[in-house]
Amino acid sequence: MIIDSHTHRYPSEVFQDPKTFSDAASEEHWLELVLPQKGPRLQGWANRNQMINDMDEGGIDRCALLAWYWEKPQTCFLQNEWHARWIKDDPNRFYAFAAVHPEMKDPLGELTKRHEQGFFGIGECHPWVQGFSMSNPSWLSCMEFAQDQGWPVNFHVTEPLGHDYPGRTASPLEDFLWLARQFPRLKIILAHAGGLFPFYELNPRLKPELKNVYYDLAACPLLYDPSLYRLLIDAVGHEKIVWGSDYPLKIYPGRQSKPDFSTFRKDLIEQAKLSDIEQEAIFGLTFLSLLN
Repeated sequence: MIIDSHTHRYPSEVFQDPKTFSDAASEEHWLELVLPQKGPRLQGWANRNQMINDMDEGGIDRCALLAWYWEKPQTCFLQNEWHARWIKDDPNRFYAFAAVHPEMKDPLGELTKRHEQGFFGIGECHPWVQGFSMSNPSWLSCMEFAQDQGWPVNFHVTEPLGHDYPGRTASPLEDFLWLARQFPRLKIILAHAGGLFPFYELNPRLKPELKNVYYDLAACPLLYDPSLYRLLIDAVGHEKIVWGSDYPLKIYPGRQSKPDFSTFRKDLIEQAKLSDIEQEAIFGLTFLSLLN
């Protein structure tokens, strides 16, 4: 089974008029990323039919629909409603992850509701954009819930020394190490190659503390030279890496006229010279193991 562990999806009324949606929801950071005032516009959009057609063309069996790291609690609830509807409509094509914010009226009640609806995890999360500390008590209760339920939690990670771009917000790597120590059974997925955090696993003192940390490859073609993929596998092992495209982001702006799944998948296989065992793990088996 081929699974894309990191995708996003929005209703047509949102992507047809992102600014109106953003203004009504007070989600300025999201708008800056999807509709930047300067620089290239890399955000693509896809409705249900287009996404499923692209999945079929790319040989993708299922996708994880990741939430956005919304600044407002109400928008988190709204996205969870979208996801609940979509996994009900297409239960064999999509996994849903929940959006959560510690300022929700009852964040644990919200997560319990989504668990009952068949959600499989939390994230994409970005506390520093969402305006709370990793040590926020309400947030930690959500992490405890995820640990107890066996849910993975996906975090957006920004590399410390990367290039500047609209909406760039730092995500201190020390906070992820702290979280892994606080919740040693929590399944933590650090997106975008973990902002190169995985190379800290080469430190023999840290490696045992990061046994519950995994890394997805979403948007890596936009961020890094393709030599990264083999280096990453050699550093942490293929068992700790999951493939995600960040669809419908146009991660190959010079090669893609529209978002797709196959360009990145083929590039990863060729550039990293993946063995059959590595392909099976990175393109599905590891992610499935995190859902069980």
